[in-house]
Order: sequence, then C-alpha cells, then structure tokens
Amino acid sequence: MDVLTEELEKYTRSLEGIILPGSLMDCFEYHRRQEMRKATSSFNDDELSWFLHMMNELRGVDDRKEDFDLLFDPVMYMIDHPAWTAPPGLEIELPPLNTAVFANASTGSMFRQIAEDEIARLRTLADTYPDDAVIGLARIAVAAHLDNTPIVDRRMAIRYLAMNTSAKLEDFWAGDDTLWLETGTRKVTLPDVVAALKDELLQQRAAIAEEKVTEKDLVCYTEGEIKYFAFNPDKFLLSGKTRHMPLCGLCQEQIARWIETVRKAEEKMLSERDGQVRLH
Repeated sequence: MDVLTEELEKYTRSLEGIILPGSLMDCFEYHRRQEMRKATSSFNDDELSWFLHMMNELRGVDDRKEDFDLLFDPVMYMIDHPAWTAPPGLEIELPPLNTAVFANASTGSMFRQIAEDEIARLRTLADTYPDDAVIGLARIAVAAHLDNTPIVDRRMAIRYLAMNTSAKLEDFWAGDDTLWLETGTRKVTLPDVVAALKDELLQQRAAIAEEKVTEKDLVCYTEGEIKYFAFNPDKFLLSGKTRHMPLCGLCQEQIARWIETVRKAEEKMLSERDGQVRLH
C-alpha cells in the first residue's frame, strides 16, 4: 500500500461521517436520509420497529430489509444510473415511483394485478394499526423518496406503501422495465448539500488535528495538483493541503483513479523489463 493511500485511509477512519459528497448520487442519498430522519422523529424506536416488521411481512422472508433506509430506497431501480459518477449537483433525474407506473398501466395488466394484490395484503397486515400510524409511516416513505405526494388518509397511505415497497413489483421490474420507461422519469431538486456541509464543517472546532477547519481546507485540488499528488505522495504530505483529502469524496475518487493508473503503469513497466531480461 502506497503512502498516499495509507494517509487517505487514516483520515477517512478518523473523520467518518463528515466526508463531503463526491457524486450527485451521494447528494441525493444524504438529503433523502436527512428528510427521512425528520419524518421518523414523531415515532419512538419501538413503534418504528413494529412498522419495519409489518413491511417485511409484506415483502416476504427472502426480501426482508434491515432498516428504513433500505426499505424506502429508490436506488434499487437505479442500476447504472449516471448519477453514480456525475459530480455533485442540485437536480437529479430519477426513475418513476411504482405509484406513478400504476397510474400509467392499463386496467387488467399484470402490473396492476400484482399491485392490487400487494395493497390487499398490506391492508390486512395493517389492520390493527391506527390511522395516524399508517399515515405517518407512509409520510416517512414519501420523505425517503423525496416525493411530494400528499398522504391524507389511510387508503392512500396503504396504497403508497404497498406499491413503493413491494418486492414482487421489484421482481417484475427486473424482468421487464418497459412500463417504467414508458412512464418517464421524475426530477427532484436538491439543496446545495456540499455547501451546507462545508458550512457545518467550518463551525466545528478541532475537526482535524484539534484545529478549526478553514475555508482553505475546503477548496478542491486542481487537476494539476491531483496528478502531481498521485505521482508524488511524499510531496502531497509536505504540501500543507492534506486536510482537504478526508473532507472531499470527489477529490478522493479522482486521486484514487490516478493512483491506480500509476500502479498499472508500474506493473506494466516491470513486466516488460522482466520480459527483456528473460530474452537475454
């Protein structure tokens, strides 16, 4: 392991939880989880545990989820989405929610049959829960999806939960995503997550080496610096700019890619050299 990678790992371990988002997907994930946390605040841990148990009963033994982050996770429908590699931004284009697909599906279609069956099952599972609890749970799901659907009654809550957490509809999508493509995408506007986290970091004293983080520490490396540091880890350690590394996921990824390029170049050079020695 090279010096730069060791330094990166050391910083990452010590500052886990405050790394700035490195991609558009990171921004989306951070914001949706923050919104979901706000929505869950009106329930205690025991209530949330029972809610999760009920939803896992709907999903089935083979498709249980460990927490609400995973239960209400639209990322399942976002394999190979460009947001995974796009830089942080303020708008993301997402696949449609299953409730939107339902509205677009024809009457009597397989999708609608599965959805109606899931709705009926959840209605039975939720029979002992009061209206406020079911509506509150659906609002948690809405927040986690960064959706704006108003949940005004029990019927709407059950339909929203059943369709947007259904393992059977996930399987249907995996086999044929035509309906999702026909329904079209939805756009979600995000706050400036990176800027907000930078402001938060600037207010934290002793975040690194028991000193206050400054605005200079939050400035991304230039392209030239990224290449220079990747090829010269010793110069990086002496640059006076090491504090930025653990704070910025984007710069971490860019430097890591160059480190890998350097490693492959060295391996190729050594391989070619060995080949020449053998020929002699």
